Amino acid sequence: MDRRKIGLLAGGGMMPVEIIRSCRARGIEVYVVGLLPWADETVTPDGTSHVMARLGEVGKMMKFFRTHDVTDIVLAGGIKRPALKELIPDFEAIKMLAKIALKKQSDDSLFRSVINEIESRGFHVLGIEEVVPEMLFHSGVYGRVKPSSDDMDDIRRGIEVARALGQVDVGQAVVVQEGIVLAVEAVEGTDAMLSRAASLRKPGKSPVMVKIKKPGQDSRVDMPAMGLQTIEQLVRHEIGGIAVEAGGILVIEREAVIAAADAAKLFIVGMDL
Repeated sequence: MDRRKIGLLAGGGMMPVEIIRSCRARGIEVYVVGLLPWADETVTPDGTSHVMARLGEVGKMMKFFRTHDVTDIVLAGGIKRPALKELIPDFEAIKMLAKIALKKQSDDSLFRSVINEIESRGFHVLGIEEVVPEMLFHSGVYGRVKPSSDDMDDIRRGIEVARALGQVDVGQAVVVQEGIVLAVEAVEGTDAMLSRAASLRKPGKSPVMVKIKKPGQDSRVDMPAMGLQTIEQLVRHEIGGIAVEAGGILVIEREAVIAAADAAKLFIVGMDL
C-alpha cells in the first residue's frame, strides 16, 4: 500500500493501537478519531494526532480529517449499534441519517450504508487488510502445539457448519467435539458461545473452535479478529484450540497470542479454505 497518511475511526480494544503501531513502523502518518464511549485516550499512543467524538458528531470527524488532508479512512475496534436517542446527531449526521433507514437494516448493511455516505463526501474507506496486511492469519500452525488428527476432523466439520452459518448471516464461529456441534455463534458473542459449549461437552477429547469470515463479508465493515481475549476465553472454557481462516481473520498482538496459547497448551492453526 503506497500511502503516506490515513485516518482511523477507532472503537474500543487493541486493534486500533496495533494499526497505529504498524503504520508508524512503515512511516505512515495516522490521524485518529476516537469514537466515544467505546474508545478512550489510551487508543492513541503518544504523539498521535487525534480527536475524540461521539458517533453523532459527524461534522467534527469530517472537519478533523479534512484539516489534515486525509482522504483514506479505515474503521477498526469494537463499537455497538447505537439507539437513535443515544446519537445526539449534529447537522452532518442528520443529513446522513435522513438517507439511511436505521431501524430496517442489519448491522452489516447499516455500516455499509454509513460507508457509502462517508465516501460520497470525498473520502475512501479501506479494509483493515489493505492497511496492515501483516495482521492477517496465514496458513499453518502458530506456536508449539499442533492439532491432532482427531482435532483436524473436528476442524473440517466446523468449517462446513461455519460456512452454512455465514451464508445466512448468523455468525462466524462454531465449537465441535468429536464431530458433534456443541454451539454456534450468534448475536450473543464468542464468550457466551464457548460457555454454552462447555456446559454441553462430554468426556473425551477437548472441543475445538473454528472461526471463518462470512461469504461476501465486507472487510471494511467488520473484519473478524482474535487476540489475547480469545485465548483467555478458550482457556476458561477448556477448549483445546482454534482454527481460523487463513487470509480471512486478523490476529491482534500476534506474538503475545502465540505465547499465551503455548503456555496454555492450546493450538492455533490457519486453514486455507
